[in-house]
Amino acid sequence: MTDQADELEARLSDEDKAFLDALADGLAKRRLASAALFWLETMKPLNFVTSSMMIVLRPIITTVWSDPKRWDRVTKLLEERGAIELLLRRLEARA
Repeated sequence: MTDQADELEARLSDEDKAFLDALADGLAKRRLASAALFWLETMKPLNFVTSSMMIVLRPIITTVWSDPKRWDRVTKLLEERGAIELLLRRLEARA
């Protein structure tokens, strides 16, 4: 799994890396890092299923958020193997 995360890290744009950092910072700022670490560890094998579920939930999200671009970006990132591991690494560095 680490190899996939390393390969993905090399392929990601600086903008995507900054987005993952901002996501980790937001979770840490709200003191949700521990809960997010636990949840992400359990969801790691199901990253593609999770991204598919997020696509199904998008119509509901658009009623809550007027601009769900961040939701779409997380969905796109989760389609990649190793994305959860990259987010876990960033969260662990902040926890």
